Amino acid sequence: MKFSKVIIFLLFIVSVSSAQTDKLTIEVTGYGGGATDSLQPLWNWADQWGIFTPMTRGEGVFTGKVYYHFIDRKNVSMKAGVAGALKTDWGESFVQEAFLRMKFWWFDVSGGMEAYSPVAYDDNLASGIFLISSNARPVPKVIVGIFDYLPLGFTKKWVEIRGAMTQGFLWDDRGPKGNSDVLLHEKWAYVRLGNLKWKPYAGLVHSALFGGTKPNGEKIPIDFWATFTASGSAKLGGGEETNAAGAHMGLWDFGLYFPLKKWQGQLYYQKPFVDGSGMHLFRFYNKDFFLGILLKNKNKSKHIITGISMELIKTSWGCGPGTMDPYDPEENHIVFIGDIDDVDAYMLERFGIETNNWDHHDLKEFLKVEWNHGHNFGGRDPYLNNGMYYAGWSYDGLSMGTPLFHSSKQFQKYAKGWYNRDGTYFVNNRIKGFNIGVEGWFIKNLYYRFKGTFTNNHGSYIEQYSGGHSWEEQSNYYFAESKNQFYTGLELTWQPKKELPLTLVSVLGYDFGELYHTFGGRIGIKYRIAASSNSH
Repeated sequence: MKFSKVIIFLLFIVSVSSAQTDKLTIEVTGYGGGATDSLQPLWNWADQWGIFTPMTRGEGVFTGKVYYHFIDRKNVSMKAGVAGALKTDWGESFVQEAFLRMKFWWFDVSGGMEAYSPVAYDDNLASGIFLISSNARPVPKVIVGIFDYLPLGFTKKWVEIRGAMTQGFLWDDRGPKGNSDVLLHEKWAYVRLGNLKWKPYAGLVHSALFGGTKPNGEKIPIDFWATFTASGSAKLGGGEETNAAGAHMGLWDFGLYFPLKKWQGQLYYQKPFVDGSGMHLFRFYNKDFFLGILLKNKNKSKHIITGISMELIKTSWGCGPGTMDPYDPEENHIVFIGDIDDVDAYMLERFGIETNNWDHHDLKEFLKVEWNHGHNFGGRDPYLNNGMYYAGWSYDGLSMGTPLFHSSKQFQKYAKGWYNRDGTYFVNNRIKGFNIGVEGWFIKNLYYRFKGTFTNNHGSYIEQYSGGHSWEEQSNYYFAESKNQFYTGLELTWQPKKELPLTLVSVLGYDFGELYHTFGGRIGIKYRIAASSNSH
């Protein structure tokens, strides 16, 4: 990070500190810690907006945050914020947040880099939502929409809605294989049943990468409407014309909010998808899911347990091991079945088989057996990866979704001697897992938060089969047999006296299993002054 950015960050803290303290939140923290291996324990760094470095034996970090409410009224509010991290490795320092957010009645507008995800529920206890999580640094973006549920008056408040659209800019270094200046499009829409204690809801989250410049300097054409609708684009041509313009990822999100005595509960069932084969819920292609329950104490009393989360996670299916498209192994190209006018003539010419009045469905069923080992086409979903956009859904090296997927750099730390054969960014994105998170108070001034996660890791289809269309398995494939891994983390926060704005923070983590073993910790001291009406 340039020295000038650090100076601007520090000057902002000093200048805003002189503003009205009843509208101001200031937080300054110093951390120091290390680990027994160059891989830090997962929950020592993940789901913390990219502040800490995952691949280092140790580092010192100084963070500062300033949030200021210019207006805080019933129907109109406006706040700004800036945050940053200074590290012992000076070149790793960065400005983390710099944003302005406004709300006019029910309409929200946000611009800049803000550590906020409108679609994540509680990444402090959960493992981290599949898309738009708190794992990576905040992406520069503009968001417009309705962040909180809005009751519709004409339905007598039986129907509540929320949703928004984002335009983001991936200005990070995406490596020699990655495109630069990639654009990020996100949108989500939710509907919830109101006027009931038990409130069911349904939502759809869509994220797309588009535009940018290839490593050879070639500009990628932009067709925003085709990207918005996930449809083909003649402007981009090639596979982007017959499939969808840009790279796409999505998430169906169904759930239920419910009261339970002194607790507020939420049950959710989420279905990740990459393309049409996974998006259609009732074709039984998509067997992957995030199933979770979250319970939070309503009155925020300092009990031994004030919050608990449990999740079952499965991304190992990826719509099956069948190839994404029909691929002719002899002529080495994709066959677009819909473009074949005379199926009988094609069968005779390509296979020497006489057929009678075959249609596209008949041809597809034949090719499933002939080329795809009997599996459906549309499989091998490359979660958070894409062929055109090498770094996929990552920002500054970290996943913008679940942190349970391993990048090639993480993988190389524990799989000694392995090299990236097919240029896949997330080489371990097929997992089965269970996560539990618990928080509460051991004593009056001692808060704790624990996360424990088990994963059964299967790697990725792309690495296993030497690309998206091959059926030739890699020799010595690292995940030929799935491997188990455990991640554990415990955070303790102690405030000596209520009237003092100082707290001590410590974190201990231990990861172990068939992938790697590492133990690490961090200790810090935090100074925080917050306006009573402020929240972030």
